[in-house]
Amino acid sequence: MATKILLPIDHTDSRSWKAALPFALEQAKFYGAELQAVTVIPDIIQLPNLPANYGAGAKDHVSGKLRAILTEGGVQDIPVHVAQGSVYREILRLAHLEGFDLIVMASARGDFPNYEIGPNLARVVRNAHCSVVVVRD
Repeated sequence: MATKILLPIDHTDSRSWKAALPFALEQAKFYGAELQAVTVIPDIIQLPNLPANYGAGAKDHVSGKLRAILTEGGVQDIPVHVAQGSVYREILRLAHLEGFDLIVMASARGDFPNYEIGPNLARVVRNAHCSVVVVRD
């Protein structure tokens, strides 16, 4: 039984939420669980020609995008986390620290032999302390 469900969303790829968001909502309703969403901004490489504050405001921008995705999916009142760093590490860190007992992630398109299993999804599945449901489209 799940009590806290984490839904990682990539705001740049609709496949990360089109099937996974309705599934996560269904699971949250079925179990009476709390649903939260997370998106991860990859670290920005600081190049010498970029200003020191390059990327400032990125979290607010991405948070707005994530809220719009959730609103479009019929969800407006769930907590949203915006992390920065390694995608799979930040998902695993948040899941562990916040005590999530289920992670719902969408599959990605991949090449043989890893059809629909991208590197971040594979690492989350292998290393998560809790159950991970992979939603295939």
